[in-house]
Amino acid sequence: MNGLKKILIAGTATAVAAHFAGRYWLRQRRWFEWADRTVIVTGSSRGLGLVLARQLVDRGANVVICARNANDLAQAEESLSGGWGDVLAVPCDVTKPEDVHSLVQQTLTEFGRVDILINNAGIIEVGPWESMTEDDFQRSMATHAWGVLNTTRAVAPTMKAAGWGRILNVASLGGKRAVPHMLPYAASKFAVVGLSTGLRAELAKDGIVVTTVSPGLMRTGSPRNAIFKGRHREEYTWFSIGDSLPLFSMDAEKAAEQILTACQNGDADVTITGPLNFSEVLSRLAPNWAIEGMTVLDRMLPTMGGIGRRAARGFQSQTEWTDSFLTMLSQRAARRNNEL
Repeated sequence: MNGLKKILIAGTATAVAAHFAGRYWLRQRRWFEWADRTVIVTGSSRGLGLVLARQLVDRGANVVICARNANDLAQAEESLSGGWGDVLAVPCDVTKPEDVHSLVQQTLTEFGRVDILINNAGIIEVGPWESMTEDDFQRSMATHAWGVLNTTRAVAPTMKAAGWGRILNVASLGGKRAVPHMLPYAASKFAVVGLSTGLRAELAKDGIVVTTVSPGLMRTGSPRNAIFKGRHREEYTWFSIGDSLPLFSMDAEKAAEQILTACQNGDADVTITGPLNFSEVLSRLAPNWAIEGMTVLDRMLPTMGGIGRRAARGFQSQTEWTDSFLTMLSQRAARRNNEL
């Protein structure tokens, strides 16, 4: 028995060592520097996309920012001036293939190539499932899943011709376990995870490495521009407070650093969370209990009512709680990240 134990221990140690050695070798082989790379970041006029663009410019990358709102895009472009890398701002709706084609062509005209694509464009709708319409689900799918497909189809030929490329798709923890009152978002992010994983397998032979990152709540200031339904003020209250408290959310700058490192490593699937995110630990150790916990959470959230299926932005849903010390960190992030 002692001999068998020694064999098992030795075998386990060898397997663990081989795992870490193999991962290190792959990361070293795939590693690249950002300087002089051309990077397209979708949904980058504010929030996480703007944080990513800011860090990329500081690292010397040529960054192409895009978003639907031209005014927000102009403000973002101005805030990025003065960095080490050049910035090109292109209005683009990723749900429209013709817009995406124009985005890529303008990038090629300006910089001659597309090295990295970061699919970050997204929308958030919060409210009970009864308040969500078919259009809400279609809009989320069009932005998250079809948006990723549109941009990937547009950049893949030029990356394939170069024999090198990186595509990073920003999914969500909500795309791995659905959170109540966010079903259009969750369903579409689940689609992103599946699409991204499949693309990694099929594009690898062309020298294109696809990475899927799934962040939890980040303090980007985005709740102000999210869409709320039903009892919209109550919905905005719980969402904005949860988005701001360190126990539930993480600093957007640190999240962006982890996301960019995952892209440089060429990692397949990376979860981005803060050190205090106990829900992620629970979901890994006891996934069934984590799902049961969501049913408890649902009973604590606002019931249907209020404005029903009509929509209101976060900044239209303020309460004394959402403008208090409880959301102080999120308010600061909103000022930094063009969310006001």
